[in-house]
Amino acid sequence: MRLGLVKHLNAHPLDYGFREDGVHDLIEDTPARLYAMLAEGELDAALISSVECLRNEHRFGYCDTVGVCCHGALKSILYFEANEAGKEFNLASAPEKIYADSGSRSSVALLQVLYHSSTGILPRLESREPEQIPAAVLADRESGGLLIGDAALRFSESPDAPRFLMKDLGQWWKELESLPFVFALWAYPRERPVDHSLFEKSLEAGLKHLPGIAAESEFSFAEEYITDLLHYRLEKPEWQALRRFRERLQALDLL
Repeated sequence: MRLGLVKHLNAHPLDYGFREDGVHDLIEDTPARLYAMLAEGELDAALISSVECLRNEHRFGYCDTVGVCCHGALKSILYFEANEAGKEFNLASAPEKIYADSGSRSSVALLQVLYHSSTGILPRLESREPEQIPAAVLADRESGGLLIGDAALRFSESPDAPRFLMKDLGQWWKELESLPFVFALWAYPRERPVDHSLFEKSLEAGLKHLPGIAAESEFSFAEEYITDLLHYRLEKPEWQALRRFRERLQALDLL
C-alpha cells in the first residue's frame, strides 16, 4: 500500500508502526501535498489536513478513531507579528496581510475562523515558504505570519523569537470554543476503503515508543510535545470540535 506520511514530529507517533514494519511504500511530505497526491490517485491513504477531509467527504473516507489533536497550546501552530516597542498584541484588529505556511490547510482555515471571530473580517493571506515568513513579517510591519509543524517549533526556540509577539492557535481555539482541535486525519478514497485497524495498530506501536521518537528529534522538548501537548485518539470532545469547525467553515463559505 502507498502511504503518505507527514514529515513533522507531531505525526510520528501515528505513523511509527508503518515506518517500522517495512511493508508499505512510504511517501513523506506536508499534509497539503499529500492531499494533492491522494486526490490524484498517487496514494492509497495519507495523513491529511482535517479541513480537507471535511471538504471532501464525498470523495474520501477517513479513520474516525485516531488523528493529530491538541487541547490547548501546542507550540507548533503559531500566528505572530513583529514585536515593536510598546506594541500590544491586538487580535481584535486584523493586519493588512498574513504570510502563511500553507503546508497545513487546517491551520490556515483555523486562522481564518479565529480572526473572523475576533474582527468580523477574513484576513488576506499570501503563501510563502516557511523559512521566508519571519523576515517578511519584519520587513512589513503591518503584516502577520503563520508557521506550522517543525518550522514553528524551531521558530519559537530561535534567538529571533523575542522580536515577535506570538499566539498559539490551539490555545486561541480553546479560548473561543472550550474544545480540543483536530488538525489531521488518515484519509483514503471511498471506493478503496482501508481497514482502520491498520492506523490504530501503527499508533499503538508509536505510543509504546514515545521516548525513542523524542530522542531522535532535534528538539529538546520533544517528549513533552508529543506526550503532553498533543494527543492522538478521537473521542466525543474531538468529534464535537470537528462538528463545530465544520459549522464555522460553512458559515464563512470556506468548505
